[in-house]
Amino acid sequence: MAVEHVERGEDLIEQGRVPGRGIEFADTRTAGLILRVTPTASTFMLKTEAATIRLGEANRLTVEQARDQAALAKISLKRGRDPRRQVAAFEASMGQTADVAASAEVAAAVDDTPAQTEADRRLYGPWLWRDLVEEFLAVKLPKLKANYRTQYESYLRHQAFDRIRDRLVSDIRIKDLEGVRNAVVKSNTASAAHRVVQQGKEAMSWAWRYNAGISGLDAFEYEWWLRWSIEYSSNTREHVPLIEELARTLALAERHRSLGQTEHATGPGTLAMLWLTVLTGQRTYQTSILRHDRLYAMDGMPGWLSANWSGHEMKGGKSGSRPHALPLPPQALAVLKRLWAELDEPSPWACPSIRGTGHAHQSAVNKLLWRLEGLDQYGDPKPGRTNLLALHGIEPWTPHDARRTLGSFLGDRRLGGAASAILSHKEAKTDNEKERVAPVTRLHYDRGQRMALKAEGMEMWVAAVVEAYERERAALALTPLPEPPPRTKRKPAEKRPPKEPRDNLPEPVAAACPSNPELRSKQSQTAGRRRDAVKRPIRPNPNGTNPGA
Repeated sequence: MAVEHVERGEDLIEQGRVPGRGIEFADTRTAGLILRVTPTASTFMLKTEAATIRLGEANRLTVEQARDQAALAKISLKRGRDPRRQVAAFEASMGQTADVAASAEVAAAVDDTPAQTEADRRLYGPWLWRDLVEEFLAVKLPKLKANYRTQYESYLRHQAFDRIRDRLVSDIRIKDLEGVRNAVVKSNTASAAHRVVQQGKEAMSWAWRYNAGISGLDAFEYEWWLRWSIEYSSNTREHVPLIEELARTLALAERHRSLGQTEHATGPGTLAMLWLTVLTGQRTYQTSILRHDRLYAMDGMPGWLSANWSGHEMKGGKSGSRPHALPLPPQALAVLKRLWAELDEPSPWACPSIRGTGHAHQSAVNKLLWRLEGLDQYGDPKPGRTNLLALHGIEPWTPHDARRTLGSFLGDRRLGGAASAILSHKEAKTDNEKERVAPVTRLHYDRGQRMALKAEGMEMWVAAVVEAYERERAALALTPLPEPPPRTKRKPAEKRPPKEPRDNLPEPVAAACPSNPELRSKQSQTAGRRRDAVKRPIRPNPNGTNPGA
């Protein structure tokens, strides 16, 4: 390992060309010493049979200094000591002073504690950053909804935290946290970095309040990490698509099932999910998990069904989740039954997946809208694909925007309370229940509560959507379908020349020698006699005659 490897690693990080999760350069002079280059950091590591020790970042230590620290760490490990505190102290001092002698004195002054097991360190401290994350998630995740736990956990386990993963929590400083933040901004987005910062601060505050001694944060009198921040503000969406735009999108999605020669056509489950999103105004997660056994007949309302979700399945705020029931008029059910009739086999899900027996993923509607907009599965422009939404005068919209259209449509007809009830939000206390509006959503969409009120709003909204869909479908039928994009031309197969006859043909194989019973072993002869001695039952003849006669 030489300086050239360090410079190469920094260049790869700067250019964003680190392959996969990273690469490692091994030192030929010091066994176990490696330079680990990830998309966010370049770090010296020491790998031994007993432990893996982080020696420091390559921008703080030289190769020779990393070799010296690796040698000292090996000596400590042989003595049953944990060298991480001394190594971390040397790196921190080098980052501040760049004085090798002074940094060595600082590291020597650190009392290296006896080597601990993972369980002992988690139980008695001092915690490393990865210990803090594990302990915090063990407490936090059970309090979150099951469908949100994986997403929440992914931010605290972001690869940008690898640079402080093996650092003592007490040794982490604001500079280290800002390095994590900047790495996330570079590899992902500012919004992702905002989530990383918020959850990282939450984890450290939890440790400071409830596990100060074990985590090593007992020496701090205030939460200095609250200074860790990012200049970011989420953009509040106010787009309210016209009902004609929603209906035209439905017609386009059904007309253009396949947008390419080599991709799968849109399945009936995804179309059913798009229809349910528009007709009910529910979030895509709720529509994706709707089952047929959650559709109940409504008393006194022939042809109507009630779709039901438990409180655990609904989105909940600080006040918690509540069960939600939504009446579906016959017009909505007719559309769904038309799509369900396309399935090869019945499915227990209202929005079945085209793969397997599960339901369509909640992202299916977003990806369908992206395809109609000429984007790929990641939301980026796809070369050669037409933007059908722009071609037909539709401003791009998201599934959540349909909720605003529903609320605006019913609010204009003095049914704001019905919209509030359909969208499953708390109601405000006013004199007129039909005009009752949830104060938290007055600028976006309205909400309410009762089934009779929901049915009144659903009947009016669904009828308007279906009527607009029929008009848009008839108008689209008058325009010819665009030519499909050309298939990708493959390179023609090369014709191989015929094989030339071989001069040295193989010699014919000699015939196998006939078996000699006299040469068979005694064991095989005995086995043969036993087989011959077995009395086999006489099978009955279907003709009723004796086969031996």
